Amino acid sequence: MIRVAAFIALLVAVCSGESCTDPVITPSAYTTSDAVISSESVFIVELSLTCANGAQSVTLYADVNGRQFPVTRGQDVGKYQVSWSLPHKQASSGTYQVKFFDEESYSALRKAQRNNEDVNAIEPLFSVNIDHRGAWSGPWVSTEVVAGLIGILVYYMAFSAKSTIQA
Repeated sequence: MIRVAAFIALLVAVCSGESCTDPVITPSAYTTSDAVISSESVFIVELSLTCANGAQSVTLYADVNGRQFPVTRGQDVGKYQVSWSLPHKQASSGTYQVKFFDEESYSALRKAQRNNEDVNAIEPLFSVNIDHRGAWSGPWVSTEVVAGLIGILVYYMAFSAKSTIQA
């Protein structure tokens, strides 16, 4: 009986994620800047996380404008990444706040969403602000049209010069 209880206690300790106290983060971000070659704007946030209590395998979740995403853990200790995409028209330029939650606060967030409670009352573990400048959708007039117009202009000028010379 004692072995079973010890096994269950060990299983619970191993399966539960560590909690992080006083997180120190070093974030970096990428957002799509060219809408000509892509169909959606992509947002990628990478960060290094160091906890004061030495926790290394912290399970994290991200919340961006009410949408939740799992955060993947990198091969290096303390490295994490989250990414998402939006259609270019929905991905307006500006600052996006990415809130990161550990398992405990994420459970509280999901519970508040299910019960239609105020989700702003749940404090994230930390948050990162991402500056998205918008995606460039190309010039107003394509280069093919400009080249065609120049060709027509050159032809007209040559034809007019020829007519003047022959007259």
